[in-house]
Amino acid sequence: MLRNLRRTRPADGGEDGTDDDADRRARGDATRRRRRMVVVIALGAAVASAAGLGASTLVKSPEQVAADTKPPAASPLTAPVVQRVLANTTVLRGVFSAGQTYAVQPATVAASTGGPGGGTPIVSALKVAAGDRVDGKTVLAEVSGRPVFVLPGSIPAYRDMQPGESGDDIAQLQSVLKDLGISTGGDTKGSFGAGTKAAVTKLYQQLGYGVPVTGETTAAAVRAAQQAVQQQEQAVQDLQSRRAAPEPGDASGTPKADGGGTGGGDSATQLARAKGLLDQKRQELAQAQAKDGPQVPLSELLFLPSLPARVHAVSAKVGDKVTAPILSLTAGGLGLTGHLLPSDAPLVKQGMKVTVLSESSGVQLSATVGGVGTLVTPGGNAAPGAGTAGQAGQGTDAAGGARQDPYVPVSITPDEPWNPALEGQDVRITIVEAATSGEVLAVPASAISSSVDGRTTVTVVAADGSRRPVEVTAGVVADNYVQVTAKNGDLRPGDPVLVGVGQAGAGGGAAPGGGFQGGAG
Repeated sequence: MLRNLRRTRPADGGEDGTDDDADRRARGDATRRRRRMVVVIALGAAVASAAGLGASTLVKSPEQVAADTKPPAASPLTAPVVQRVLANTTVLRGVFSAGQTYAVQPATVAASTGGPGGGTPIVSALKVAAGDRVDGKTVLAEVSGRPVFVLPGSIPAYRDMQPGESGDDIAQLQSVLKDLGISTGGDTKGSFGAGTKAAVTKLYQQLGYGVPVTGETTAAAVRAAQQAVQQQEQAVQDLQSRRAAPEPGDASGTPKADGGGTGGGDSATQLARAKGLLDQKRQELAQAQAKDGPQVPLSELLFLPSLPARVHAVSAKVGDKVTAPILSLTAGGLGLTGHLLPSDAPLVKQGMKVTVLSESSGVQLSATVGGVGTLVTPGGNAAPGAGTAGQAGQGTDAAGGARQDPYVPVSITPDEPWNPALEGQDVRITIVEAATSGEVLAVPASAISSSVDGRTTVTVVAADGSRRPVEVTAGVVADNYVQVTAKNGDLRPGDPVLVGVGQAGAGGGAAPGGGFQGGAG
């Protein structure tokens, strides 16, 4: 009862406590609104202050912008001086084959009893394939219908063997013909006479081809000489007829004796002179005939020092123009021919040192470059001017087997005879173009600097960044390194030499031979 009375007693003289509570609640709500307003204002001020601070960092002077965008200072790039053997080399592959390699490249088409010859040589038939055995009188191919064949002989074919000529090569031909059972008649050994012409005719009959002849030039000379003989024979006959005819008024018709009159003496002299000239014309005819007729063209015969031989490779096909070797043969002892990239060919010279490595057996052999051939394009169509051999003859050029890329054949001559067990092995050939005799000081090529006065220097960079130029003499260049000998100053292995400049923080050392901006200077 008392609790209820206190709750219903009016406050401040009011009728009850309801108004008092409402006032208090109103005052509390106002206070809270004021506090929230203060917090909002404070937060706004803080955000505005932060925005102003951020904006102040985005605003820079031109000087500051330039400073911020300036590249870092360049730092030297160095590489150490090394001590090593330098060797500039060319590496290629090669295959050992049984015997020396001989290229076959007919350059012309000979005239024959079946045609005038001439024109562009074109492969019209291939009679052998890679790996075939080749004996004497074997026809290898036909070029524009003419045969290319093999005979045994140590003297290489180097010219057209023609009637009227003489030499050791002709003596060799006569000997081979006799071994084949073909007589050369009474010709002197080494002289291409009528007996040898008859023997050559029989040889080609056995091969199944028309006999090659010397051609229109000698034939025309024979015709001209024959006409001259005929004309002179007629002149002699005319003089003889005039001398036999009776003089006017002589009923007997008997010619007067020589010396009986001026006319008779003149006619006798004229007749004697005419007969002498006729003998001369007949001799000229005999000489022309001796030089005309059957021959053995260089484009058709290949002498090999050892038979049987083997077809190493066939690098042409029927229908190809002959602009490179059409095939190659191997004969004799073991031989090694390397296949050189055409771009490397100018670097390789006869006599350069060679190292031959058989990866399968680990055997390493010493040799030299025996010779550098002409460009070979398998399948024909060599680059213009590449093939210069021009005949089916001896040489070191090799056809490329199964290779399809153009190459230059390089014959390799051993310091000691090749081991026969190497036959057929594919080996690595390293040709040493230039080398030092021992270890030398060397620096990357980019470390070399030449001045206008002709001095060559390298620049040594000390630990404190100071630079010291050292005048040097350059030597062998290999693998982007240059042999150097100090002329003025000290240079030792490990000394850092300037090879270029780089950005700060990009790393100190430089890879030897790297492509840096700028150079040592």
